[in-house]
Amino acid sequence: MSPPDAKPEHEEEEERAEASEEDVESLLVLAKERRAAKDMKGCFDAYEKAARLGSAEAEYAVALFFMNGSNAIPQDLKEGTMRLRAAAEKGSTPAKVYLGNLYELGIHYKADPEKADVWYRNAARGAKVEDAPGTDEHARALAELGCARHVLALVESGKIEDEADKTRLLARAKLHGHGLKLKDPTAVAPVSAEPSGDRATITDALIANERERKHTTPETKKAKEKEKEKEKEKEKPKTPSNAGAGLAAFGYALLFALAGVGAAYAATLGARELVAHGTMLPGLGEKADWVFPIVLGLVGVLPASLVYKPSTFAKALVAGGAMGGVGWVAWGTGQAMHDHRPLQAIAFGLAGFLAALLVFGLLGGTKKSVSGRRGP
Repeated sequence: MSPPDAKPEHEEEEERAEASEEDVESLLVLAKERRAAKDMKGCFDAYEKAARLGSAEAEYAVALFFMNGSNAIPQDLKEGTMRLRAAAEKGSTPAKVYLGNLYELGIHYKADPEKADVWYRNAARGAKVEDAPGTDEHARALAELGCARHVLALVESGKIEDEADKTRLLARAKLHGHGLKLKDPTAVAPVSAEPSGDRATITDALIANERERKHTTPETKKAKEKEKEKEKEKEKPKTPSNAGAGLAAFGYALLFALAGVGAAYAATLGARELVAHGTMLPGLGEKADWVFPIVLGLVGVLPASLVYKPSTFAKALVAGGAMGGVGWVAWGTGQAMHDHRPLQAIAFGLAGFLAALLVFGLLGGTKKSVSGRRGP
C-alpha cells in the first residue's frame, strides 16, 4: 500500500514531463551561450542532452555537427543523416529540407528526385505552406525554406533580379546541405579536426535554424499573408464602374418588362376570347385575368435573373411584392390610379421591382458578364 501522502501516478508523470521541458529549455539556452563563447564541444554536449529529452531543435543541431564536422566532433555523414531523420520525425522542418536536398543533389544517398519530393512536401506541410504545388508562390516558399531544387531553379530562371536576395537564398540552400555538393560525401573520411571555417559553418547553420523557426511563427506568417493579399489586390485588373454595369443591366430589365407587359396584354385578350367562346383555360378554367400576371412574370420579370446576381434578384422580388401590397391598399383608400385593383397592384409591384434592380445594380449587384468580362 502506498503511503497516505503519495501522489497519484498521473500527477507524477505530469511533473516529470514539466521538469523535462524545463530541462530542455535550459539546455538550449546553455548551448547557445556555449556557442557564443566559441565552446563548440560544450555547445554540442548541451544539444545532445536536450535531444535525448526529445527536442527536435536540439536533434537537428546535433545532426549539423556530424554533417559538417569540426574540431569538437569529427564529420560522420552516416551518423549525421541518422540524426537528421530523427529530427525530422520529431517535427523539425529544416531537417526535412536538408534530407530532401541530400536526395535531390545525390549527397551521401543516391540521387532520387522522387524521394526528394517526398521530403520537400513534408517540409511544406511542416511550414504550413498553403500555396498550390506547381505555382510560383509555392516554389518561392520552398526556396525560402532552403530547398535546393527550387533555389537553383529560381536563380537559373533569372526571376530574381535582386543580387542580395539571390545571395541570401543560395546561402540558405548551402546551410541546408547544398554546401556539401562541392565534396564527394562518400569519399570523405571522418576527420578528428577541421579548421575554424567548419566551426563557422555549424554556427551559421544553427543561427539559420533559429531564424527558420522565427520565419514560421504565426505572427510572421500573418504579416506575409497580408503582404500577399496587398500584392494580389494591386495585380487585379481594373473593372468597369458599378454605375456603368448597373445601368446596362437595368436597360435589359426594362426591355424585359416592356416585352412582358405587351405579351401579357395580348395573352389576356386571347384568353378572354377563348373563355367567351366556351373554351376552358388549362389550369385556370374561366379565370382569364390570371393570364396577365403569369405571362408578365415569365416574360418580363424572370429573365432579369440572367443579368443580376441571385441575391439582387431575390431582394428586388421582395421589394416588388411590398410595393404591390402598397398598390392594393392604396386602391382601397380612394387613391386609385387605375379602375382595376389587381392591375394597380401589379403596376406598383413592377415599378418597385424595377426600382430595386436599379438601386442594387448601381451598388454592384449585376453579374460579371454585364460589365464586359466573362461570366462565371
